[in-house]
Amino acid sequence: MKYKYLHHTITLLLMLFVFVLHAQEILDTTSENVVVKKEKKGSIFAGKPGKAMVMSLIIPGAGQIYNKSYIRLPFVYGAVGGMGWVMVYNVQQYNCLKEAYIASIDGTIFVKPHNCPGLDGIENVTDPATLRILRDEANTNRQRSILFFALVWAAQGIDAYVDAHLKEFNINDDLSFEITSKSFNDPAAPMRMGLYVSF
Repeated sequence: MKYKYLHHTITLLLMLFVFVLHAQEILDTTSENVVVKKEKKGSIFAGKPGKAMVMSLIIPGAGQIYNKSYIRLPFVYGAVGGMGWVMVYNVQQYNCLKEAYIASIDGTIFVKPHNCPGLDGIENVTDPATLRILRDEANTNRQRSILFFALVWAAQGIDAYVDAHLKEFNINDDLSFEITSKSFNDPAAPMRMGLYVSF
């Protein structure tokens, strides 16, 4: 008595399995032999987009010139040049404060060089603790500016890569869409229906 329902369940599963196999045979015999041409997948650096990115990573703006996107060049040179200037400014300031800190510890007189931006009156500060705090703040600013410069450099390379991909993007003037229903004549799943939106 216990196994009565188990027997019926196994019988139904076997019938379903045979039905699926039979439906698959029907589909296999009715389908045409279609040869699918496989495209060779290359790396991201293969072809025009990859070349544009590599060119931009080597020389900023070269990828934009390669893509003939001349309107982007002022933005690229402004971003890279601006972040480059900020980075150089912060590196020079850090180097001057580091030399002033070393001079205060050694007990020597610090002579401010001509390339110490924004450090007026630093020669008069002789307290090593104050100079160390100023040096540490300048070091934080230096590291941040180096990171942001690297991000801007990479972003202009990514911009060239994406722009080269979008050059080949098909833009259709037809912006209409249609909502339709669809039913499938599939023997394996005869009750399949769906709602589709086509653009």
